[in-house]
Amino acid sequence: MSGILLLVYMLAFALGCMTLALAIVYRLANKQRWATYFIICHASLLGCMMLMALQLLSRIYLSGLVFDVITYSIAFIVIADLTFLIVFIPYFTTWVIAHPWRQPYKGLFYVLALVYLVLGISRELWQKLIIDQLMLMLFVFVIAFCLSVTLKNINSIANKTARTSAISIIIVSAAMVPAILLALLFPSLKPLLFGIYFLALSITIMTFLFMEFVRLGRSTVVKNKELVLEDLEEYHITEREFAVIRLISQGLTNKEIASQLGISANTVNNHVANIYGKTQVRSRIDLLNLLKQSW
Repeated sequence: MSGILLLVYMLAFALGCMTLALAIVYRLANKQRWATYFIICHASLLGCMMLMALQLLSRIYLSGLVFDVITYSIAFIVIADLTFLIVFIPYFTTWVIAHPWRQPYKGLFYVLALVYLVLGISRELWQKLIIDQLMLMLFVFVIAFCLSVTLKNINSIANKTARTSAISIIIVSAAMVPAILLALLFPSLKPLLFGIYFLALSITIMTFLFMEFVRLGRSTVVKNKELVLEDLEEYHITEREFAVIRLISQGLTNKEIASQLGISANTVNNHVANIYGKTQVRSRIDLLNLLKQSW
């Protein structure tokens, strides 16, 4: 069993490193904030994967005091990492779906993170199976909550690649439900479950990052194509709003746009607000990124 588990961990770690490298390159090539947050989240999960592999290796090759020190050190670092993820994953989720990180959820997940930390320390001190099961159920609850919120608000994700990736992660997570139930019944399967889930996530994200690189390569070929109103047909943009969009893409401020179009600055502000609402973006940068995807 240890050999199979180690193989899964090493494969998951290798693919996770490749996914992280692709995400970093994508972030450098395409300034998307969701990619920055994904990198943080994925790096945290990758760290857990590496530490769990080291823990398994120490169990195989070490013994005595050295084994105890290394095992406990790794265990506490993994607990701290997962505690961070209990807060960060919901935050990342609310950012991706364009909903503010607000109460009561903000306070709830800080409390859950504290509970998880206390449970983790208690498990290492007393080695009780029930504590380990409670930790698994708490973490699964957080993931399930975030996935359900993402599914409910999937259409509010402006970036097409992020939206498609989110759908794929939901499908992968749903497929893991039987494995999670097995892990609750047979706790020894939990380490293997974590490795398989991380492996599936890495493959999913890697696939869509490759697809995004292909899309970026194609968009580079047609980057000199002029944006026309028909390109934004799905957003129901009016001709006047399109005129504002074109001037925004040229880097003009709202005052400069008002001067160019012969209208008041307040009218331009209203047009910009309407454009943001129709395209579900929150800034000029997000709008410009959306325009790049549209032509």
